[in-house]
Amino acid sequence: MFLVTLAAEVLRSPVALIDRIEKDGTLAEEAPRLLALLVLGALVFGGVAGGYRGGLQVPFAAVKLPILLLVPTVLVLPAVQGLWGLCDVEVSYRRLTLAALTGGARMALLAAAAGPVLWLAFGVLGYHSSVLFFALLLAICGLPGLLVVARTVPSGGRARFVALAGSLALLGLSTMQTGWMLRPFLLRPQAESAVFLRPVEDDVFSALGLTTASSQGYYRSTVDAIERSSDVVVPYERQEAVSPRDGESRR
Repeated sequence: MFLVTLAAEVLRSPVALIDRIEKDGTLAEEAPRLLALLVLGALVFGGVAGGYRGGLQVPFAAVKLPILLLVPTVLVLPAVQGLWGLCDVEVSYRRLTLAALTGGARMALLAAAAGPVLWLAFGVLGYHSSVLFFALLLAICGLPGLLVVARTVPSGGRARFVALAGSLALLGLSTMQTGWMLRPFLLRPQAESAVFLRPVEDDVFSALGLTTASSQGYYRSTVDAIERSSDVVVPYERQEAVSPRDGESRR
């Protein structure tokens, strides 16, 4: 019951919650509960994503989602504090940590609530479109969490907009790249076996570009075209343009 009350505070008034915890000095008691909300919400959304293929991909994706939300925060938070310090805004690492936990819990709870939307989308979208929709939902749910961190910073200083934009960019970009390194979350239903991690190649931006092109029917190779979901048909001309056979013309 206490977690339910805390979840309501995280969603309705996260900044007031942070101020209360900092004033009462109860970070040691509240931090594990906020972490529990973050992990539970991420497990739900990750499990839904893994359900696109089913089987072992469900626990694989569920386990990786909490890591996706926590690792970028741990890596980037010192740089965020330093960025605000350069703009003459003094904010303690303790407060930033509390804000990051609260923002992460908020993102995870919103993502869990969006799980049914993602599940319904799987029924009407192909594989590549589902991957893009998954990323879009995470971005939409993540923005309110990022704003929690921005709103907890004390007033004053100079060039606050630079520090704010830089903080959001650091947290957002690090989360995107971490998600790329932890892929796949979704896997084609016809894949032979579940996959926990894929080899690191390219980066998140080139991957999004390729996925966007694939969702429109343009594939990098005929192998990708063969492996695509069965409800997506690639026009003959597109396949020929992408990967013609060596020295042979198709008839």
